[in-house]
Amino acid sequence: MSRKSHGFRPPSPRSRKGRDSDAPQARPPVTAPARPFETFEATFLGHPEGTGGFLRPVGVRKGAGMDLLVDWRDALGAIHGDRVMAEVAGDSRDGRLRGRVVKILARGEQPLPALLQHQAWGWRAVPLEPRLSQIISVPPTDLAEDGDLVSVKLNSDLGGPPSAQQLRGVVVAKLGRPTDLKIENKLTAALYHLRTDFPQAVMDELAPFPTVIPETWLAGREDLRELLTVTVDPPTAQDFDDAISLEPLPENEGGGWRLGVHIADVSHYVREGGPLDQEAQTRGTSVYFPDESIPMLPERLSGELCSLREGVDRLALTVWMTVSPDLEMVETRFSESVIKSRRRLTYDQVKVACLDLEARARHDLGEDVCELLDQSLVLSRRLNEARLARGAMNLDSEETEFLFDDEGRPVDARRYAHHDAHRMIEAFMLLANEAVATFFSRRKVPTIYRIHDEPDPLKLEAFKEVAMAFGLLRPHDAPTPENLNALLDKIRGGPLEAMLNAMLLRSLKRAEYSVDNIGHSGLALHDYLHFTSPIRRYPDLIVHRWLKRLLHGAPVPEGLHTQLAIVAKQSTDTEQTATEAERENDRWKTCLLMKPKIGQKFDGRIQGFSPKVAFVRLASPFVEVGVPLGALGGAFTVNEARTHTTNGTLVLSIGDPVKVEITGVDEDLRRVSAWIVEAQGADPKGKRTAFVPSLAAPATLREGDFAEEKRPSPRASHRPAERSSERPARKGDFRKPSASPRSGGRASSRAPKGSVRGGGRKRG
Repeated sequence: MSRKSHGFRPPSPRSRKGRDSDAPQARPPVTAPARPFETFEATFLGHPEGTGGFLRPVGVRKGAGMDLLVDWRDALGAIHGDRVMAEVAGDSRDGRLRGRVVKILARGEQPLPALLQHQAWGWRAVPLEPRLSQIISVPPTDLAEDGDLVSVKLNSDLGGPPSAQQLRGVVVAKLGRPTDLKIENKLTAALYHLRTDFPQAVMDELAPFPTVIPETWLAGREDLRELLTVTVDPPTAQDFDDAISLEPLPENEGGGWRLGVHIADVSHYVREGGPLDQEAQTRGTSVYFPDESIPMLPERLSGELCSLREGVDRLALTVWMTVSPDLEMVETRFSESVIKSRRRLTYDQVKVACLDLEARARHDLGEDVCELLDQSLVLSRRLNEARLARGAMNLDSEETEFLFDDEGRPVDARRYAHHDAHRMIEAFMLLANEAVATFFSRRKVPTIYRIHDEPDPLKLEAFKEVAMAFGLLRPHDAPTPENLNALLDKIRGGPLEAMLNAMLLRSLKRAEYSVDNIGHSGLALHDYLHFTSPIRRYPDLIVHRWLKRLLHGAPVPEGLHTQLAIVAKQSTDTEQTATEAERENDRWKTCLLMKPKIGQKFDGRIQGFSPKVAFVRLASPFVEVGVPLGALGGAFTVNEARTHTTNGTLVLSIGDPVKVEITGVDEDLRRVSAWIVEAQGADPKGKRTAFVPSLAAPATLREGDFAEEKRPSPRASHRPAERSSERPARKGDFRKPSASPRSGGRASSRAPKGSVRGGGRKRG
């Protein structure tokens, strides 16, 4: 029977209950499309346990809930990253849509990080990607030695039955030794296919740019070099893409302020369609690790020519905003400008001088700079109050700040301090972004908006249950922005702040880029985009380019909407990849920090649950560790909303204080294991009680602890339980020994480990 190739056809719309909720709920039976034998292209995503995988149709983004489950018998020997032709094969016992691989079209093209090992029979490479469970046979190479970490390119030859083939590849680069400092940064970049080197064509395009701005470049620009402007950034910042100026207006002219937000004019240097532009679009965003960054633009641009350095002439694009005393936007104006930043300030400098009012710090900054900052704090506080009044969320993201010794090793981790100096800059950047978005929206010119859909009410209800358990919301309190902001104010600075902030963030949908403007619910804005960081975000660069063209009266070409839609989708994808890489690197740093602390005890609070693990956030160092529920003793089970675990006589809930002992660090899994030695829980009636468990099972996290449990659908609940998922070994399906990047290649008896993605901070 011949099979026609068509685009993926999702099942007919149905209730969203359970799909986006934190609580894993059984889905109703899924009906396959009307023509089940039609095929579609997809990417095969392996499972860390090696028992099948998932199919993600081409064009469907991660997190859309459209991945199809594939049993290993229906995978046709496909491996993680393969591009395949597939078909819908019905639904699984747990009600999940199931697929079948029909044909393997191509192997993944990206090189894979792996550990090179010399065996008696030859050379092999053990992939660090956990979803690729096969070992790769490689020929001898002069690029690396036994025990080196390398990049391996898989052979693309798919001749013969894939399931009967040994994976083969070739070493294309050496990444380093497992004991090298910052090797985890190189491995993270390799795992997520982040581009770390710039092509020669990019550097050639960059070479002719002069270090000093020529006078000819200043023609037609607004000269603001005598205007008092300052930059405010973290102390470790290397690029400065935004500066501010503020002028209080005379009372006899109505009062208010004239705010200037001056953004580096990156588009002046990055020619559309040139090598620089193509590379920036491919990268999409800069990636920030705790001790290193991977810039979107070469250092000469991001750290020099486009960076608004103190006392240096720099090209800028300025947003002028006249704000009335009652915070009405009286006038907005845009101009191409040249500025000279007076001072490069840090957030803590502003805090000490203008919040703590330390006399020495104010003297060092100077009277005029302090006056600028004092006025800026007054305006920003009022802007933030107005933002909350219109229904915006008042969330402070909980970030971990790692501290390093002189050699670059992590020695501590603390909660990143967030105060009014940060909120001042954020308020001004939000205002500038909104002003530019309104400019495009009113003129009905396509652009790339930053959108944020309304939150899922089911997830908010789950969050409300947790808040009610702490007495922070009453049963009749709806989870509205007003009530949630009041809750956040109550816990600000307290022990529950980090945990509840993280929970609420997970209850909200992810912000993304789109040409179709649906507004930004988190900010309660109808028009919003990203304009203020063109050094590190490609959508900002696009917005700059088109804003300048509109200011010069350039016509809007046909097809711009479609062109920008493609860029918006790609930018959303690259941002998500960067976020996952940053979280993974944070987990790696946590392992390096906690490795010498095995056997030590720390205070913390339960932050969340998976079906088999309780996650505990330590008070100091400010990192997360995992406690296998089996280590608590007794049959502890987690409720569907994942807010507590119980064995029938004791309930441990999110937010409960615990003392844990670190029991192990697994750099392959990127997880720190612990077990609870003391806890404050409750009995089934809610009475608080102390709990001291006995270690009834190994307190070490396993890869399977993070796999989702299969929950039977209602129609399948009468069926007997399946037998063990063990299966006979197949030719070509090798189980590899664990080889930690820092173990020097020594194999152990554990199952292969690797990347496990989890929750974490999210950029707005």
